[in-house]
This record gives sequence, C-alpha cells and structure tokens, in this order.
Amino acid sequence: MEKNTSYNFAKAVNQEVTSTQVNITEEANDTQTTTEVQFIKTFIYLTQTEQCLPVNLATSSEIGDPETCNCDVIVLSFQKKCQDQKSPHITYLFDPNTGWGTGRNVLYFAAITRKPGYHYYIFLDEDVFLSFNEFTPPKMKKLKPFRVVETWLLDYEPVVGVLNYGAHHSARWTFGRRQAVCGITEKALVIPTVFFDGIFNAHHYKSIQQLFPYRVQYENISWWSIHRYLFSAVELKFRGQALMFVPVSAGNPTHRSYPKSLKNIQIYWRDYIETIKKDTPAIYRNRSIFEDFKQNLSKYVINTSTYCMNVTRHQPIVPYAHFERDSLSKRNG
Repeated sequence: MEKNTSYNFAKAVNQEVTSTQVNITEEANDTQTTTEVQFIKTFIYLTQTEQCLPVNLATSSEIGDPETCNCDVIVLSFQKKCQDQKSPHITYLFDPNTGWGTGRNVLYFAAITRKPGYHYYIFLDEDVFLSFNEFTPPKMKKLKPFRVVETWLLDYEPVVGVLNYGAHHSARWTFGRRQAVCGITEKALVIPTVFFDGIFNAHHYKSIQQLFPYRVQYENISWWSIHRYLFSAVELKFRGQALMFVPVSAGNPTHRSYPKSLKNIQIYWRDYIETIKKDTPAIYRNRSIFEDFKQNLSKYVINTSTYCMNVTRHQPIVPYAHFERDSLSKRNG
C-alpha cells in the first residue's frame, strides 16, 4: 500500500509557519498549502547513547518534543538504563553488549516490527547537530534544520537521505567529483552521493529491508569498516538514489575510544561487496560493476559516473532497477 506523504508542517514547527510549508526545490522559492497528515507518525529516529536522550537532541527544535516532531524515537542505552520521565513518543532500550553496528541492528529490528510502519527510519549518532551552511537559501531558514530535512525527505523520497558532512566526502568534495567526472559545474541543492558517513542516514521504508541488518563480523576490529557495507549495498542495489541534501550540515563533536583499525580494511570492504553480490539475483550477478567496485574500492568511489546521474523526485524504489535502465539506454543507443 502506498503511503500518503503529505505533512502538517504548521504543527511541526509549533506555529512558526501557520498556513504554508517551505517547498524544498532547487530554487526553494515556492510555497504550497499543507494538508492534514493521514497517518500517525512519519519518522522514527534511532540513536544510541550512554543513558538518556542527550540534550542536543532533546529540545523542541530537534526530536525531543512530539508536538514539533512528527516522529517517534527509540534510544538504545549502553551504560545505564534511562530512569528519566519519558515522553510518550520516546522508547528506551538497554543493551550493554552492543557496539556501533550491533546497536544499530538492535534499533532496526525494534523499529521495523512496529505496526503501522514509518515512512523514514532515521539513524543518527547521539552527538549529532544539524546546521545551515553557505549553500542554504534564506527561505529555508524559516524552519529549523531538522524540520527542513524532514520536508526534503518527503519532497524527494531518496532511498537514503544524507546530509553535508564536513569531515569527508562533503558537498564541496562531491561538487568537485561532479565537475571532474561529469563536467557538471552547477552547485545543486540535492546531489547523488556514494561514500557517505553514518552520522545521519534516513532510510526509506521501501528500501530499508534490502540494506539492513549491518554486517558486523569485523565490529570488534574496526567500527570504521562497518558502514562500508551499507553504502556499498546502496550503490550496488539502488545506484544513484542515495541523495545528499546540501543546505544542511551534520556535525559530531564527541569522539570516544572505539575499535578503529585501518589494517586490512580493504579486505573487509571487498568481503562486504562479495556478500552483496552473492545476495543479488543471478540475472544481475555478473554485471561488471561488482568486480569494478571490488577491485578498485576508493578509486571507484572517486571516479564513478554515479555522480553524473540525474536527481529525480519520487523515483520508483526498486532494487537493481538501475541495471534495467542501463540496458534500456544501451538498446536505445
């Protein structure tokens, strides 16, 4: 059953915008009348922390207030159980034996079994903060960053929605790849991406079960390796449908001690790709992209023509459909 993606943005910003919503387009200049939401909750936020939802996420501008966020929240704590008075939209879990990937898997299974489901399952690190940046059109700033991102997700419906992360593979870096690989000089607000950090990932309900759970066999060696499985799976299954929302940046100032070995990380990465290939329907398994990605890894990420692909709103979410599109394009010359 298709879900109604209309959204009551006036309620979402606590009457900051009363009759219209900011329409996240490439120009970001238009407005449209909102309609009442037709299902209970649109988003579920999933995060891990030491005990309770941290202050940086707990305010009404973020995800701590059900009156301003059309969302539920699941918090997995790993040091102590949260004893705070709980908001009705927040569920606390406790598991002291989880790491980054295994913890996200616990959150995934807890969220995916809820009925009715959500439109987007948003995983975010506990210390994340969102902010506007040099690419943000002034009209977008009528809403808070979390509400702008939610608006965009429903406006475009990417397989995975990610934000501008300055530490690596940022919007500026990706603009550079688009120019070098494709000759594209436009600084668009929404662009395809390949290598994205796990700090803030919004997964569409039609794709999440194609991507989860994380493969965590190397978690005790390197947390840095784990997310390579997920973004590689997105590229191989839904090529061109991981989109970066350029005008909002995600940052994470807290840096704990955790396994971060880079030794053999390329071996682990190739193992992930081989796992994805084995799960692929036989009709597609011999496509050259699997071997190209596995043998070249970082060179593939730098030089792939994925950066040249058109960004389309509400593109059908069908695993491996990019293979069929490529075949049709070749037949049509």
